[in-house]
Amino acid sequence: MGARNRAGVTLVELVIVVVVMGLLTLVAVPNLTRWSEDQRVRGAARSVADAFQVARGEAIRSGNPHLVVLQMPGVPSELSFPSISPIVVVNDGDAGTADCNVDASEVVHQVAPVPGILWGTGPASGTPAPDDPGLAVANVASGSSFTDATRNPANEASWVLFQADGLPRLFTPGLGSCTAIGQAGQGGGAIYLGNGRRDLAIVLGPLGTTRVHLWNGSAWQP
Repeated sequence: MGARNRAGVTLVELVIVVVVMGLLTLVAVPNLTRWSEDQRVRGAARSVADAFQVARGEAIRSGNPHLVVLQMPGVPSELSFPSISPIVVVNDGDAGTADCNVDASEVVHQVAPVPGILWGTGPASGTPAPDDPGLAVANVASGSSFTDATRNPANEASWVLFQADGLPRLFTPGLGSCTAIGQAGQGGGAIYLGNGRRDLAIVLGPLGTTRVHLWNGSAWQP
């Protein structure tokens, strides 16, 4: 009799443990999913920042112009490369052969697509980062405040060029040539991305420095 009672109590305790574990799982799984999504968007932001720094470092090291080109929906681009990657760094050759175009043989760094990443800001954070030097800041919802070399805010672009001095420059691509390359000190801008809940801004300064900002729900913070 006593042994059966002890066995019954053990069974009740087991049921309670299972129920508690189930409740904890219901709470933990959504939190874990959100944490994983937030880590992916942070990783995507770091990938953009790394691409800027790779291009800058390689341009200084080699003396060749290097392009960073991002393929994002909603941003006009004469530089499309659907078979390569959404983000590439291109060694554009020496000054005599540089053509401001993406050639697969010139790609020196590329970033694989990240699932769940959206280019541009969400509805809550449709304002530019505080130190965004780009001209097309009204277009942050589509993902980029860069322009081409015309410096016309209406000519939103998703690319930038680094020359041997390590400074970013705006450029206008042409058919097999660089239609125009902007001046030093005018090549800053920002790329915006998120996951529908958390937004980040990757800001490239006019001197080639890179900073990442996070939208905290009411303002951008470093």
